[in-house]
Amino acid sequence: MRVELSIRPTIEADHARISARALTEELQQAVDALAGIGGDSTVVELQPGPRNAVVGTRGRSIVVVPVADVYIAHMDGGHVQLITSKGELRSNNRLYELESTLGEGFVRISKSAIVNIDAIDRIEPGFGGALSVQMVDGSVEWISRRFLGAFKQAIGMGRA
Repeated sequence: MRVELSIRPTIEADHARISARALTEELQQAVDALAGIGGDSTVVELQPGPRNAVVGTRGRSIVVVPVADVYIAHMDGGHVQLITSKGELRSNNRLYELESTLGEGFVRISKSAIVNIDAIDRIEPGFGGALSVQMVDGSVEWISRRFLGAFKQAIGMGRA
């Protein structure tokens, strides 16, 4: 587990934030221990499972997109871009955060890209055994060899 501590003399009150894929017994113990410090304890967010929508921005507009309408989430120039049915959007989330939010219908195909399995139009061979996926909107992403086995298994091409 990664732990981050930020000391900021300018904040009004101390607070703790925990982000996790699931609430385990160990995490619940940590939450209980933190909640016991001071008299003003509240669990602000407990969100089981993936959300049904993601939020992205286009210029100054905030756009809400159903998860099923997200085709690709990938890094572009240091920012996470979403390729969706509503066009390209920028996400303020990190790629690993989106991976857990998007859920089981998505698979990581490289260190910098996650694709919607249901939005894959076809898989194309490239040089030296490399593969690319073409999405229903025509966008293309390359599959890293490191993630090829998991990708094949996710789409039913590999062994379980």
